[in-house]
Amino acid sequence: MTKFIVASGPVIIEEGKLLVNKDNKDDFYKIPGGTVESGDGLYEACIREVKEEINGEIEIIRPLNPMIIYKNPQTSEEMTIVLIHYEAKLKNKNEIKPIDPIKEVQWLDIEEIKAGKHKVAPNIEFLIEKGDIQ
Repeated sequence: MTKFIVASGPVIIEEGKLLVNKDNKDDFYKIPGGTVESGDGLYEACIREVKEEINGEIEIIRPLNPMIIYKNPQTSEEMTIVLIHYEAKLKNKNEIKPIDPIKEVQWLDIEEIKAGKHKVAPNIEFLIEKGDIQ
């Protein structure tokens, strides 16, 4: 049976910049977030993961386009990954910081991402294409 993962994360944009982080597993930036655990709802997972990864307190505004990936971007292992995205607002901007295994938290300029200046996760490119990140 194919491995099946559901992940949830927020798209946080301020002044034309997207909040992203990077851990030691990947060589690209991604939106904070992670796997929905047993007993979690999609909203709860999104809020919990941001707190765990970057100490972020968020308010979810609305759902954005979900994405399905059929291969793990790191290992190319065949699996089904459903990525649930929410537009969200960061409530504690001055308190965000990387929490292990997160190594880096950045605000990337969206125009620079579109111009290919930053290596980002496939779902960020997908959300730009869909118009969810502008």
